[in-house]
Amino acid sequence: MTAVGIPKLKVRVKKAKPVAACAVEMSTLVTCWSSFSSDDRRCAAAAKALTSCMQTARPSVAKPNSINYHLARLGRQVLGK
Repeated sequence: MTAVGIPKLKVRVKKAKPVAACAVEMSTLVTCWSSFSSDDRRCAAAAKALTSCMQTARPSVAKPNSINYHLARLGRQVLGK
């Protein structure tokens, strides 16, 4: 606790880096296109894999407010900032 009796409220959680959905398939397709042409039949399998991945990928869900948001909101009310 601080000298005035109000504790300092700080919580910082390390954020995990999000992994892009279908990143491997996209990379494979772009690599194939750079090696050959975008119309080459050899890239059809990579294009089909990317298409199927994009169709089955889930959209990201909005996360609820974090503890840091609530602590900052309460800190403004308590400290009057």
